[in-house]
Amino acid sequence: MKRTSMAAAASMLFAATVLSACSSAKENEPAASVQPKESAAVKTTSGKYDPPIELTSVNFTYGSSTKFGPGDDMNNNPWTRHLKDTLGISVKTLWEVPSAELEQKTNLLIASGDIPNFFLATATQLVQLEKANLIEDMTNVYKQQAPENVRQVVEQAGKDVVDAATIKGKLMGIPFTGVAKESVPLLWVRDDWMKKLNLPEPKTMQDVLAISDAFTTKDPDGNGKNDTFGLALDKDFGLAAGFLNAYHAYRGIWVKDKNGQLAYGSVLPEMKAALAKLQEMYKNAQLDKEFGVKNSAKVNEDIGSGKVGMMYSSLTAGIAPLAGLTKDAVWKPYPAPSADSQPALLQHPLNTFYGFWVVKKGTKNPEAVLKMADEWIKLFYLNTSDDLFKKFNADGSISYWMNSPVKMYKSFKNAEIYTHLEPILKSGKKPDADQLAKLTPEERQEYDYIQKYKEGDKSLWGWASRSEIGGSGSIVNQYIKNNQFMPNLFTAPPTPAMVQKNANLQKTELEVFTKIVLGESIDLFDQFVSDWKKLGGDEITKEVNDWYKNK
Repeated sequence: MKRTSMAAAASMLFAATVLSACSSAKENEPAASVQPKESAAVKTTSGKYDPPIELTSVNFTYGSSTKFGPGDDMNNNPWTRHLKDTLGISVKTLWEVPSAELEQKTNLLIASGDIPNFFLATATQLVQLEKANLIEDMTNVYKQQAPENVRQVVEQAGKDVVDAATIKGKLMGIPFTGVAKESVPLLWVRDDWMKKLNLPEPKTMQDVLAISDAFTTKDPDGNGKNDTFGLALDKDFGLAAGFLNAYHAYRGIWVKDKNGQLAYGSVLPEMKAALAKLQEMYKNAQLDKEFGVKNSAKVNEDIGSGKVGMMYSSLTAGIAPLAGLTKDAVWKPYPAPSADSQPALLQHPLNTFYGFWVVKKGTKNPEAVLKMADEWIKLFYLNTSDDLFKKFNADGSISYWMNSPVKMYKSFKNAEIYTHLEPILKSGKKPDADQLAKLTPEERQEYDYIQKYKEGDKSLWGWASRSEIGGSGSIVNQYIKNNQFMPNLFTAPPTPAMVQKNANLQKTELEVFTKIVLGESIDLFDQFVSDWKKLGGDEITKEVNDWYKNK
């Protein structure tokens, strides 16, 4: 995922983390509880603790990217020095591990009962920590002391992320907000194939199906062979979400049914109609005959070899993987069409990156976590200085941003790039110094990429696909305006029946869905629903709704 430019350092972070309706601030306010007392020995002046405070933590690393400059380490780097100089907060990191090992390592930490002042916890760990009375109630700390930047990021993430951090009416953690909402599906279509076959832009599912048929039967690559197909589909149905959502079918998440109860989307009637349509497409050779054994990497190989004309993916798909797979082709993004007159709502999981920032019980300055999150937002998202970007975000191959002890991701950061560039691009005029100065370094870099693309550098079409007029950023902004999001409404840790039975139920679900698409009777879906209920689905549904009533 490495690219030495400023733009890639921040943008590709989000492509890597995913490849998962803004509510009012009042709705996101946690319920009141007892306010922890601040230490009488520590005062803050202009936001800085005097004398400085020391907080312990643990951390994790992303992939194999370089995070330290010469002579630096996890306790001595630009971020630790900045937080001490600016806020009077000295952070001592006890250990850091690769992200894949964090949960297990943290479980051992919790089992010992000797936890640091603040750290990152999963939803399950949050419940364990609250039950053991090991962490602070952050309700009034957040309500009274959260900086405005932090409030805005949490609000944008959605009320459900606060609900997920709330236990018995108390806010027990600060959400590590994610990019799941921004990463909902768009429809990406090979524009050169569209133009060659003189096809209209897809506005309805009927249009999508017609394009799929044309891409399959009319030799869009011009090689005289019957070797192309309309829509990308993988064996895990990960690429199918946008298609299923068009039929108001939501695989793998919990949604409200017609009675206002939570129901598992995979067993609702809308799923049957969506699978029947996929079965029809498969029968007509519009899907890869071997999709049932191909993971997403294998699907990418087919895209790279020029066999596929459409795929559902996120707003960053033009940058990666498409730009690298089809270097001589341009893919154009479109809003995911609906199969009827109702807009398609795009599904997403809980909009957190990993979990929640928790504070050890008895820590004298729990609000310090919020102050550090505010510094992250200022330097990672709001900064307009190239020098500060190189110091705290990325410089060449070094990803300094990884050293920040506390992080929160803006839910629509990539769509905001489009928003900020749109007035300049629409004007058709070269921006003046004042206009450029108001942009972030990444936005300035992206504007430069777009101009170079327009001047003939086709290698940069991926960046233009996101932030050029009509790009994927504008589509996500349309989703936001129309509130076209369908979140998973179950935000608690797995219920007891889920822990015991969900793995087998999910395995059966995938097997049945695959069989149906491959041609078995669509009535197999009804048998699947009946079996799902008997083999634990009803029990899980009861537990989910009991939680929903009492959350």
